[in-house]
Amino acid sequence: MKNKLYRLAVMLVTILMVLTLPQSILAETIGTETVLPTANYRTHVQNIGWQDWKSAGQTSGTSGQSLRLEAIEITLNDQGYDLGVAYQTHVQNIGWQELKYNGETSGTSGQSLRLEAIRIFLSGSDANLFDIYYRVHAQNLGWLGWAKNGESAGSAGLSYRLEAIEIVIVQKGGAAPGSTLRPFVSVYNMGIAQTQSQNYYDVDTLRWVYGSRYERPIFYDNSLVQMKLDVFYKALENSWVQTNNADYMSFVYAYTTDPVFRQNLIGKYENNVTAAITYNNNNIISVTQEQYRYNGGAHGNSELTAHSFGTRTGDELLLGDLLAIPDSQISTKLTAEFQQLKNTDPNYSDIDLTAIAGKLGTNSPYYLTTTGVCVFFNPYEVAPGALGRVELLIPYSRTDLLVEVETLI
Repeated sequence: MKNKLYRLAVMLVTILMVLTLPQSILAETIGTETVLPTANYRTHVQNIGWQDWKSAGQTSGTSGQSLRLEAIEITLNDQGYDLGVAYQTHVQNIGWQELKYNGETSGTSGQSLRLEAIRIFLSGSDANLFDIYYRVHAQNLGWLGWAKNGESAGSAGLSYRLEAIEIVIVQKGGAAPGSTLRPFVSVYNMGIAQTQSQNYYDVDTLRWVYGSRYERPIFYDNSLVQMKLDVFYKALENSWVQTNNADYMSFVYAYTTDPVFRQNLIGKYENNVTAAITYNNNNIISVTQEQYRYNGGAHGNSELTAHSFGTRTGDELLLGDLLAIPDSQISTKLTAEFQQLKNTDPNYSDIDLTAIAGKLGTNSPYYLTTTGVCVFFNPYEVAPGALGRVELLIPYSRTDLLVEVETLI
């Protein structure tokens, strides 16, 4: 009897000790699956107001009704863990609001302002045990990929409203509820500026005889990506400055010391670089710089350069990164497209297909536009100079040649 009572007492003490363990340890101790916390959330919808609470991946908002989300509240069923939730929304005309916590309202009320993006974070000492995933349905974009743990979901700079949201919590490192491609779409915060100029004015003839200027993209985000892009374009600018300064000094010396050179000067010497942002969407930018030089003779010459980057990493995208064909087929496939141009466009009847085939590859120059990818050759490269720049525009609909742009980000 004593032995039975002793064993019973030991069992009761053991059970009591187990029950007092933290739940994360308890699950491991008794060999059962961890009970996951869940997110509860509700949205304030245009023309509807606050909807009922949703949870664990259910859809809050609307679909197919073109109604904007205006505010959101999020709480947690923490299942005994030390967990909280924080979130912030990007609001029309306001931008990113301050963080809200555990059921507070993020967004606006009575102002008819759309939510455009959201970030959601887990907080508390047990936050490192879980990942919080969320995805949004955005105007003109549909359901975007799943973001997690404070990543941005939605869009910025496009004036697109959020229309619905889903939120799921999984164990740390667990599988995402679905595709994580393209959770956020934005235009990049950048512009074009003139950064260099050099001019020479002849006070005797009262005319400008030399002029140069340089344009380049300027990046306004204070981030490591911005710094990376700025370093890239600063190096290009410095290279141009060195060459231009040498040309300028050579011109000034000849103009001021050689009467024959001065007398035979036909027009103003020029060295101008003009930049343009040809694409800024889907977290990708594409920038062209066209250099026009005139240093005597019948006419000047132009040369186009172009670079494209993913704005999440600052890495440059090569033509091969955008093509859905193996590198070994790039020359053959794209030469066939130029062949079609030659056959159908009288302006391209003189292009040299052999020269084109020899130059095409994964590193060939290109730039993105709103309608497609433009592969180009500068004057004299593959055709007589009178033809100018030779360009092939591949529409984004050509999925036999191009990958979907959004899969690159």
